[in-house]
Amino acid sequence: MSKTNSLKKKTTGFDIFYRVVTAILAVAIYPLFYFVDLFVIEIYHTDISDLLNNISQNSTLYTTYEKISIHELPTWINLFSSFTNEDFDFKASVLQNALYRPVFVAIAFLAIALVLGLVVLGFAAFSNKIKVITAISGAGFLCTLASYISFTGFFAEPVLEGEITLTELFNIDGIIMSLVMQYIGDVEVFALQGGFFAVMFLLLAICLWSISVMIVNASDEKEQQMKKAAKSK
Repeated sequence: MSKTNSLKKKTTGFDIFYRVVTAILAVAIYPLFYFVDLFVIEIYHTDISDLLNNISQNSTLYTTYEKISIHELPTWINLFSSFTNEDFDFKASVLQNALYRPVFVAIAFLAIALVLGLVVLGFAAFSNKIKVITAISGAGFLCTLASYISFTGFFAEPVLEGEITLTELFNIDGIIMSLVMQYIGDVEVFALQGGFFAVMFLLLAICLWSISVMIVNASDEKEQQMKKAAKSK
């Protein structure tokens, strides 16, 4: 009987509908994450040729406002590399810079969330294990939340508040360069954007959707048990 019931549950229209919706939500994570803007940065700065005037507080400030997606990130990295000299040590300036640790932690949690999204997709495609999907999608959402806290609370906000300077971020040595960096520009906006929140809220949506389905299933089972009990009487 148990095998027959389990087979019937796997072939119900509602189960198929649940799996299709869950799979669509899971698949949607990846194109949105890749193409939609991941973070935004706005910098008030002066032209290098106007630097002396800036030091004397007479310069004109310009605004650079950019939204950057994962799709565009290689282009921006190449652009940044073109402005740095050949002596720029990425490993020493970024990878070994303790100030970037919250960013690496955020990336690690986000990567775990993306992997969990694939696991959810696999379960949605090949099984009816709603409880497992609920747990995995919930864990993925918590990972994105940890990623947000790590990036925003421990990196972006200190940069915006001036607790972390551009000189420290790029590990610039020398008194003169340190003084010059103070007048080149200030970061006014630095925040995560839609690409990140797409991952977060789609995983949350899958979790809540799965919970709602479990509640419906539980109420249906309870109703069937009550009908059986009534018939037996």
